[in-house]
Amino acid sequence: MSFSVWLALVPFLTLLALTPGPNNVTSMYNGIYQGVLPATIGATGRNLAFVILMSVSAVGLGAVIVSSAFWFNVVKWFGVFYLLYLGIKTWRAPVTQVDETSSFSRSSSSMLPLIRQEFFIAISNPKAILIFTAIFPQLIDVAMPLAPQFFIIGITFLLAEYFSACMYAYFGMQLRRYLSSARWISRVNKAIASLFIFAGSVLASSSR
Repeated sequence: MSFSVWLALVPFLTLLALTPGPNNVTSMYNGIYQGVLPATIGATGRNLAFVILMSVSAVGLGAVIVSSAFWFNVVKWFGVFYLLYLGIKTWRAPVTQVDETSSFSRSSSSMLPLIRQEFFIAISNPKAILIFTAIFPQLIDVAMPLAPQFFIIGITFLLAEYFSACMYAYFGMQLRRYLSSARWISRVNKAIASLFIFAGSVLASSSR
């Protein structure tokens, strides 16, 4: 893959990563309560899931999952129930005051829940598999070695996901200034919970 071709792919992959979805909503929520850096590090979870899904797609299993009604539905309904669980959990979350001066430093153990949450959201989205099995191959020049191209596209996409998580987390952090009362904190929690539930509903109605 030439540098000029890669340069042309960067905006496309970045826009793809910036598309609103459950993982980006999670980054925004974590940006509000944890800060930009922890929320961005938490995106490691989604990228670990994407590495698995890209690997599955590369060996042809992704096409099997997408074409198989049974396995597609297994992945889909796991994702639906997990998103609904997150929605209910966020809706019922106790109202806690946001500390605008809190440090962004976190221990590795406290980062694990953020990483785990992002991982399960990403790994249970069959539409992510569809991206890697249907869209990625269209970006590859079959006249050139395939593995290096797939690797470059994959790494670029993962970096774009970190960038996207950072942007959504930064937006979430900017919302802190409006969360000076328990009433507004409760409203934001319920709004984000509604987004999770909506995403779960959309996923439930999706088909191959």
